[in-house]
Amino acid sequence: MSGWIEDVRRRLARTWPERPILEDKTGVEGDVRQAAVLIPLYVRDRQLFVLFTKRTETVEHHKGQISFPGGVKEDADQTLWHTAIREAEEEVGIAASGVKILGALPKVVTVTGFEISPFVGAIPYPCEWKPAGGEVEAVLEIPVSFLMDPRAVEYRNVTWKGRPVKTLVYHYSGHAIWGATAHILADLMEVLQTEPSGSN
Repeated sequence: MSGWIEDVRRRLARTWPERPILEDKTGVEGDVRQAAVLIPLYVRDRQLFVLFTKRTETVEHHKGQISFPGGVKEDADQTLWHTAIREAEEEVGIAASGVKILGALPKVVTVTGFEISPFVGAIPYPCEWKPAGGEVEAVLEIPVSFLMDPRAVEYRNVTWKGRPVKTLVYHYSGHAIWGATAHILADLMEVLQTEPSGSN
């Protein structure tokens, strides 16, 4: 899989059609807070993988959900990219200095009031995952080829604060990836399945 990093970079160097960052403001309370996530990609056993975290039931937001490493921008973060790599190091032990930025995906606003900037980054492998106690229950390594299978994804109604919300849901080994993470993941899958700009 030599050359995959440049291939993904080319695929991410695309324009996205205009679309509202937030289609449904119902349920968003107060000011929207700036946040960022890292979508870590790496090659294992000659396959491209993406890394997720399963949040604990004790965190303040998104309890028990599958997500990408990330969090709220802090004053010390120079940019949202720095937010993403700082959080990835804090949550799962990925050294910020070892992450290569490949590009970004469209922003997403969650019903919990976060505007998320998703960044795609290549990380070294093997890597010793170090889940942050109290915040990350588990680390999930999922092959991109599995997530590209149409049978792995569906639209489903979930209940949020007593009302139904329609969301994409990806299924993997008994886990459900939904909400903002699923929408970011869908954008990533579109990028990886579309020929890069300038290709014949």
